[in-house]
Formats: sequence, structure tokens, C-alpha cells
Amino acid sequence: MSGTVTWVKRQPRIDSNHSIERCFDAIESGFSGQLECPFVITSAVVPLSTNGVWSMIKNCARALNVRTNLAHVTGDINYVLPFLRSKRRLLTVHDVGHVQDPAHSAFKRWLLLLIWFKFPLIFCDTVICVSHQTLERLNHLVPKRRDQRRLVIPAAIRKKSGHARSPRPYETDKKIVLQIGTAPNKNLHRVWKACEQLGCHLAIVGHETEEVAALNANRMLSHSIHTNVSDDALEQLYLHCDAVVFVSTHEGFGMPLIEAQTLGKPCVTSAIEPMKSNAGDGALLVDPMDTDAIRAALEQLLTNRELAESIVESGYLNARQFTGVEVARQHMRVYTEEVEYMESL
Repeated sequence: MSGTVTWVKRQPRIDSNHSIERCFDAIESGFSGQLECPFVITSAVVPLSTNGVWSMIKNCARALNVRTNLAHVTGDINYVLPFLRSKRRLLTVHDVGHVQDPAHSAFKRWLLLLIWFKFPLIFCDTVICVSHQTLERLNHLVPKRRDQRRLVIPAAIRKKSGHARSPRPYETDKKIVLQIGTAPNKNLHRVWKACEQLGCHLAIVGHETEEVAALNANRMLSHSIHTNVSDDALEQLYLHCDAVVFVSTHEGFGMPLIEAQTLGKPCVTSAIEPMKSNAGDGALLVDPMDTDAIRAALEQLLTNRELAESIVESGYLNARQFTGVEVARQHMRVYTEEVEYMESL
């Protein structure tokens, strides 16, 4: 059995989230590491980041050049699926939240749903969702075709690089709490208030949004903003913090939770899906709408060394299911089934 699998990837925004890239970098390392893969895996990157109709047209035109046995769109550019010249088409769906954002008008939500899911999925043979919650939400939004497969394979997390720690990236002697993201769903205002009460330093990875500027106007909290960080720099931010807080009100998967576990840091996360299931025993779960609960959980991790060490050890064990090798093995099983199906025709 042999064949070519082409990963069709988005053009990353310079100033944006790179979680999809980190996920498939980890999967690629899994394929090239311990697995004997019978497939040739190549990549095709669309020329423009998605920013309006013209960029989407250019990306669809480039997709016409993709000729392969299996085309796998790795996420975010679902709209190129109909233009791929391949025997079978696969798509990874990381989240569906952007098409349900209440900040959008009803018409915009309808248009996004049509462009990102309803129309492209007509041309998709297998849909891979990164969590059961994402799968359930997708099924609710777009019923599947009779002959279409939908399944769950979790995101993969990069393993620790093994590089020695760089100099401490924080200019403070306070306890460090690391927060990943500044989008509205990241719940920053409650995290900010909780850290204010604790008197710790809040390190924020993300852009200085209007919300951050408004919170910063008080200047009552020791904090730092880290923008456009590389993967290596992000790892150092994890390694030098004392705890990670990831209490989002909505996520498709929740990579920072598993990144914290992989890098040996205790984490407070939301007691909602998919974080609730993904955490295992390797995090303290709280109601993300309850500032006092967030503060109390962080205080436990920062003051109770025995508890923090127990959370870290459980996190190490839990993170094994999200390694590049394990997630690559699940993808290889799907690719094998796709090739067997083609050969049976």
C-alpha cells in the first residue's frame, strides 16, 4: 500500500495564532520519528492569509494546482476544499466558534457558515474534529452526508525541545502566572482581577487589545505583555512561570492546557468541555465565570507545593495521549483506510 498525502495549509498571519501550525509540526515529527509511514506526505501552502474575498480567490486558484491521492486541509481554509484535484479529501476542524460569534450580524454568521462549512463539506469525504465537543457542534450546524465520515483525533502538542532554559524572561520577583491569549473568550478580565487579589505577576501572551488597555489603566497589577513570540520563546515563558491559567469560556480544543502539562507546569482551567475532558487529573478545574474560584485555585497552586507537584505528575501522564507520535499514528490509520477504500473501487 502506498500513496501521496498532501497537507494543504493556510498561510500563517505574522501577528496571529499559530496553534494549527504547532499541531501539525508535532504530527509531522511523529511521522518522521518512531513511525514507519507507508505514505509520502507533502505540503502545499496557500499564498495568502485569509483577509477578504481577493485572498480567498487567490487561495482557491492555488488549490487547483494540488493533485494528489489524499488531500488533507489542515484547518482554517476549509473553503479551498472544492478546488482540490484529489481522489479523496479530508479536513481537520479545530473550532466552529467563529461562525457562531454573537458579535457578528445574523447575515454574517449565515455567510461564514456557508463559506466555511456548508459548501466545502459537500466535497469532503472525511472530517476530523479535534474534540468531541467540536464534533457535536459541527453536527448540529451541518448534518453530514450519508457517505461522509466524521471522527475525533485530538490536536498534537510539541514535545519539550530539550534546550537549556534561557535567562528569566520576566523582570519581577513575584510569582508568575501565565495566561495564553487576549481574545474575548480567553476571559482575561476575570483572570486579571484574580491575580490582582493574589498580588502575583500576570504574564500575557497575545496582543494589547482594547480590553488589555482598559485593564492596564488601573496599573494595580504587575503584568507583562508578550506579542509575536516564537515557539522557542513561548516554551521559555512556560518554563519560567509558576502556574498557567487557561479559563476560557469557549474553545475547540485548548492547546495551552496540554502545553502546560507537557512542560511540567500546574494549570487552572475551565470545568467545561473540551478542557474538562482533556485535562484528565492534570489541572484544577473551575467555573470560568467565577473570579473567586479562579483566584482560590491559583492560590492553591502557588502556595501548596505538594498539590502543584501532584498536578504536574498527573499532567505528564495525561499529555502522553497528545504527543506527535500518538496523534500521527491515528492519522496514519485514517489515511490507510482511505487508501484501502480507493483500492476497493
